[in-house]
Amino acid sequence: MRAIEFPQLDSSYSTSQALFFTDEGILVETQTLLSFLPFEPTLKRLKLALTKVYLSDSVLIVKCQRTSSLEHLFERGFYISDERSLLASLEGQSTTNFILKAIQWLAWDEKLQYCSKCGHKVLKEPESIEKKCLACDLSFFPKFSPAVMVLVQRNHEILLARSANFKPGFYSAIAGFIDMGETAELAAHREVKEEVGLEITDLSYFGSQSWPFPDNFMIGFKATYVSGEIKIDRNELEDAGWFSLDHLPELPSHASISRQLIESCLA
Repeated sequence: MRAIEFPQLDSSYSTSQALFFTDEGILVETQTLLSFLPFEPTLKRLKLALTKVYLSDSVLIVKCQRTSSLEHLFERGFYISDERSLLASLEGQSTTNFILKAIQWLAWDEKLQYCSKCGHKVLKEPESIEKKCLACDLSFFPKFSPAVMVLVQRNHEILLARSANFKPGFYSAIAGFIDMGETAELAAHREVKEEVGLEITDLSYFGSQSWPFPDNFMIGFKATYVSGEIKIDRNELEDAGWFSLDHLPELPSHASISRQLIESCLA
């Protein structure tokens, strides 16, 4: 992830593909529904004030301020999609992964401006994802919060749950953060026990995913129900229950590892 200073944005970048981020979301072309847009032509058509530009895998990641109305953008063939909605509409894992990376990078870059040890300004290291404090030489790298996601199956049913901040009717797999000194496997058993009171077995690794809302690193597992009745921890969940694979509620987007876990049971 290389920072590009604005004076260096010469003609060599004019035909580069770019992702344009604003405070409201990601710029999308209305007709094609594309979010990877030609850099210079897009700038010429719209009133956007660049604040930061980074280069990753030959794609420009652009943070900008919108200086015109949303109506102005729409009249010129663009709209701004919130990040989660855009991810839900994507096809292709490589595109999804790149946008997840860009979202997380920009969020971390914005949050980490000063050294947590001495308070001085930190600067990005060239050709690296590292930031460094020039006063005390302390290095900083993007932050990840490891968490587990567990899909529990009982015959032809799977366990799904929802927190109070989910939209109505929306359910997902059990998830929670890994505690200090804890393995991912121990966290999986603990989270299921704490949140719904169930014992599980046959824990098997499914996959992992960076999920930048805000900085989670999800480790997915599948497990088999052993015993217990559902006892919901109301501090964590609003509802949980067994759902037949033939009659599932509204599920997470295809971009999430939760959806991938669930669909693996439908194959």
